[in-house]
Amino acid sequence: MTLGKTQADLARIPKEAQGQNEFQLLAGRIVSHLDHGVICIDQNGVVQLVNTYAEKFLDSPPAVGKPYSEVLHRLKIGGRNDFSQFEQARKGKSQTLPETVEFTTKHGNIPISATLTPLLSDGTNAITAFIFADNSRNVARILEEKAFFSAAAHELRTPLSVIRMAVYLLLTKFDALGREERIDHLKKIEKTSEQLANLVNDFLNVSRIDQGRLEVDKTPFDIVTLTDEVIKELSDLAKKRKLYIHHDIGGEHRRVIGDKMKSKEVLTNLVSNGIKYTLQGGLTITHQEEKGTLMTKVTDTGSGITPASQRLLFRRFMQVGGGRLQSKAESTGLGLYISKKFAQLMGGDVVLEVSKPNKGSTFAFSLPMG
Repeated sequence: MTLGKTQADLARIPKEAQGQNEFQLLAGRIVSHLDHGVICIDQNGVVQLVNTYAEKFLDSPPAVGKPYSEVLHRLKIGGRNDFSQFEQARKGKSQTLPETVEFTTKHGNIPISATLTPLLSDGTNAITAFIFADNSRNVARILEEKAFFSAAAHELRTPLSVIRMAVYLLLTKFDALGREERIDHLKKIEKTSEQLANLVNDFLNVSRIDQGRLEVDKTPFDIVTLTDEVIKELSDLAKKRKLYIHHDIGGEHRRVIGDKMKSKEVLTNLVSNGIKYTLQGGLTITHQEEKGTLMTKVTDTGSGITPASQRLLFRRFMQVGGGRLQSKAESTGLGLYISKKFAQLMGGDVVLEVSKPNKGSTFAFSLPMG
């Protein structure tokens, strides 16, 4: 409610409505425009006020003049009608409703945060104010956090189990193992430890992103040269899978503005994903100017991504392997989520440009031109 609107409302109040009446009228207008639901219940349990926000949750307007239990019949606590806390509040005891409280509607259940506040007059409870707000976003965030920690624990358990088993064999059967077997177990520990370190680094990045603590150092750099570095580092993996990587350097502009190290992480993720999810053929990487940005596009000849998975692609712990019909490929489901967030913090983006079943996919990483 703006000051201008308040002044306009006051101007329309009749002259005889001064003093206490003027205050009551103004207070009523303020309550009606709050972004919280307010339902006032009198000593007899009858609803005397319902503001605009609260009306959206009720299905029996007008509610004023009806028993509160009838008006709030859609209010559920733990899946059932339970007005015991309302009765406590009517006796003068403030109440905070539990996290399980929600309104049931034809569009689904809406979780709310709610309190019951007794308003006293001459030492007795004159009005009980039921104040609430839609808590859907907070509940969704809590559920997402729980899912994140559950998935994180699962992802950490696998490499830790591999390391523990390799160490156990070395400790208990060291003399019985040949030299090559010992080396194999040590290599397995080294590789898995590296995967574990990368995984922990991903978790830290997600945490920093969610808390708004991730910093980027924007400077001009050559994106073509950086792409060549990434290709060189991943060339052995591509050769092992008998895949080509073609880098088309065409175009005059090569410089962009962004965080060079984070840009390298984005490129590494896109190229390594392309290699992991391509069984035959290879990758083509191009650079194209588009509306003040330079887009680095990574196109693979893999199996493509299903339409259903495309909608979930940049969410946390989205397993790209399943979406690309290759569930055996290793993936934590964090790489694309982190890459997109990195790019957006640098003023760019990462998007899936196109993906066709059995033909491949094209991802585009954009940054402002330098």
